Amino acid sequence: MKPKPYAEVWGDTVDLRHLSIAIVIGIAVSLTFYLVGLKFILSSLPKTPQSLTQAYALLIGILGCLISAVVSTKLFPPKRTLRENQFNAQEREAALSELQIDWEKEREELKTLSPQIVAEMKELQIYDIFAEPKPKTTGKVGS
Repeated sequence: MKPKPYAEVWGDTVDLRHLSIAIVIGIAVSLTFYLVGLKFILSSLPKTPQSLTQAYALLIGILGCLISAVVSTKLFPPKRTLRENQFNAQEREAALSELQIDWEKEREELKTLSPQIVAEMKELQIYDIFAEPKPKTTGKVGS
C-alpha cells in the first residue's frame, strides 16, 4: 500500500490530494461568486462607479471564499485524533533523552523567553525540567 503524500502547511500536516481539491473548490466558488456578483451589480446598479462596483464584487467573492472553506471542511474533516495523557517522570525523561537535548543550551534559552511563555511552561509543568542543572535520572531508560 502506497503511503499518503502529506505536507506541512502552516504548522499542520495535510493530505496533499485533499489540499489540492480544496484549493480547486476555493478558486471555483470564489471566482464564480465574484463574476456573478460583478454581473449582478452591473445589471442592477448601472450608475454605480466602476471602482465601487469592483469593490462590491470583491466582497461577494470573499463570501464565496468563506463558503468554499465551509464546504472543504465538511468534505475533508481532520484525520487525526488528539489524546491528552498525563506522562510520568520516566516517560517524560525517555522522550527527552530520545530528543538528545543539549541541557546547557536549553537553560540559556529559558533566559530569553517572554514571561507569557514561561508562565505557560510552568502551567504545563515543563519549565522545571529544563531549568534544572541537569536532567533527573531514574535509572536506565527503556529497561
